[in-house]
Amino acid sequence: MRRNPGRTLPVAFVIVVAVALVASIVSIVDSIDLTVLTMYGYQRHFAVVTPRNALTVSPDIDLAVRSLPGVGRIFTARPAFTVVKTVFGKMPYVVFGLPPAGRAEVFRRCRLSMVSGRMPAEGKAEVALSEEIARNRRLQLGSVVLSPESEDSYATVPMRLCGTFRGPVWLALTSESFIADNFAVAPRGLVVTAAAPGGQRALDSALTRSVDRARARVWTYDRLVRDTHDALSSLYLIMAIVVGIVVFAIAFLTGLLANIYFTQRLPEFATLAAIGYQRAGLLARALGEIALLCSAGWLFGALLTAGVLSTLRETVMVPRGLLLDPFDMGAYRYTLPLPLAIASFAIVAMARRLRALDPVSIIERRQ
Repeated sequence: MRRNPGRTLPVAFVIVVAVALVASIVSIVDSIDLTVLTMYGYQRHFAVVTPRNALTVSPDIDLAVRSLPGVGRIFTARPAFTVVKTVFGKMPYVVFGLPPAGRAEVFRRCRLSMVSGRMPAEGKAEVALSEEIARNRRLQLGSVVLSPESEDSYATVPMRLCGTFRGPVWLALTSESFIADNFAVAPRGLVVTAAAPGGQRALDSALTRSVDRARARVWTYDRLVRDTHDALSSLYLIMAIVVGIVVFAIAFLTGLLANIYFTQRLPEFATLAAIGYQRAGLLARALGEIALLCSAGWLFGALLTAGVLSTLRETVMVPRGLLLDPFDMGAYRYTLPLPLAIASFAIVAMARRLRALDPVSIIERRQ
């Protein structure tokens, strides 16, 4: 291998490019899942109960929610809606209309910190957003977030950005009294928090069991994850089929290429066989070479993928408020069958060559 870089480097280069191709495709597809779970990740910290076929959560459901064990604070919430741009189009995003105490509580629970401006004033047409949403929408302080002319972000009067905050959760907040006074059909729901910070998941399960699904819906993080995976299951199936076809095609062609290079080295193996090397040992030697080649190709391919995706994220995705994880381990796991398939194709072909190897005739022809 060291003496024949012209024969080994092309195989390694193909492996590098194949790994980068597969990992990049899977990472970009996985960014859909990442985007949804990040955009609506506030549901890790509180649950939302909304009415069905009504504008208000009925008193008996309200009482049932408040009587559950582990319930902390409950706030009235009314929504307005805007959109966030993603790699797969526009997604609706709720602007929570909450009373001042509710805004302060969810702000604290989501571990957010104010970056610029301030929180919305009570009763005013103002919105505070996570800085990622503001960057995504290319908004600055004073920009109109929702307006009567907008088909995507409707409001009866222009609602302007008054502050941005930073943290692990995306969130949009406004005044509950403003929504109540200006949005005639905005439903009145409940934001429900757990008494203990670590009790939200248990409370979510209790809410799901106790609330009548015919009259109200409970929005929880577990439900979000389940619905997201269900919605994307067909997409992931198609991706797995495409990746499988790509892996098979590249592995077959690379295996043939490795076999051609092995054929060109038959005099070397014939000489080794003639001086006493067992064919099993020669096959093990070939297996070691192809394993080293595949391992090195996979490693450099993974490094190339991480570098390219990191550059793509910083130069293209982040300035647009889009999400991409260059170190998505699931994407790299998809590439593991690639070197294994290449090695399998190559070794099968080499084993057939070695089984029919006649060292004497090959050496005589060379002489």
